[in-house]
Amino acid sequence: MNFPLSSIGDLLHAFDLLEFNGEDYRTQPYQRRLVKLSTFLNEPDIAHIELVETAIDSANKERMFRHLQTEKKEGVVFKRLDAPYTAGRPNSGGNQLKHKFYATCSAVVAKINEKRSVELCLLNGKGWISVGNITIPSNFDVPEVGTVIEARYLYAFRESNALYQPVYLGPRQDVEQHECVLSQLKYKGTGDEDLT
Repeated sequence: MNFPLSSIGDLLHAFDLLEFNGEDYRTQPYQRRLVKLSTFLNEPDIAHIELVETAIDSANKERMFRHLQTEKKEGVVFKRLDAPYTAGRPNSGGNQLKHKFYATCSAVVAKINEKRSVELCLLNGKGWISVGNITIPSNFDVPEVGTVIEARYLYAFRESNALYQPVYLGPRQDVEQHECVLSQLKYKGTGDEDLT
């Protein structure tokens, strides 16, 4: 048995089937792999492994998409039902499409680091707190300390408030420093944050 898994606590989530009882399923259509995996995971002696919820028709895809966005999950992966398994990350125009639910925030540059990176901070009730560093692409000038910038990110970690996968979008001339507050952040939830 060989299938990709993601782990959340004591529970594993299976989202594809590669091999079963010595048979290689990689060349089989995704729909066949999904049915075989579902059948296997429905056995009563299989514990701690769940099938990732999958929507087939348009209405259920839209419902699940909105639900995952509302629950602040990382994103979704769309797969062609007739496609064989392809290792690696989904690419543009391929058999899979990954869609991440990004958020944006306005933050203040607190410090200029080495190698074209700056530290960002946001205001909370106790003062300014760091939300991590962001790399400044070479096609942008490195902003000065005190500049308000816009960042795109996937989510923030609740323990540290650090932004995960931040991307610099540029300076903000229309936002004041006092508007750069911590409450604008989208935090990683306590549940399944993996792509579903």
